[in-house]
Formats: sequence, C-alpha cells, structure tokens
Amino acid sequence: MKLLLLLSVAAACVALSFAWREPWIGGVGLLVGFVAMFTDRDDVEVDERHSYETHDTVRKMRSRDR
Repeated sequence: MKLLLLLSVAAACVALSFAWREPWIGGVGLLVGFVAMFTDRDDVEVDERHSYETHDTVRKMRSRDR
C-alpha cells in the first residue's frame, strides 16, 4: 500500500512539473519514486502445506542475495 501511495505521489509531482514549468517539482517526484522503490519490502509468505519452499530454503535464497 505504501509503495502505491509513494509512486502515485511521484507521478503527480512529475506531471505537475510539466504543467507548472517548474523542474524542481519533477526532481522531487523522482526522489520520491526512488525512495518508494528502495524501501519496498519483498516479504515472502510461505504456507508449508501448499508450498515446496520451506522457511529454510527462503532464508538461504535471501542470504545468497545479500
């Protein structure tokens, strides 16, 4: 939900920069967009009854990427 809100704020700022001819508003929008992308959590929910992945394999995948 937070990601969608931040990306919509970023899109609105970029659109306003074209409407008002103020380039700094677009810069603020791009910064908000980057913050939205980099603070988005990618939580993995695993239902052990219906999934092949266990918590152990998810931990191994996450530790490999860091």
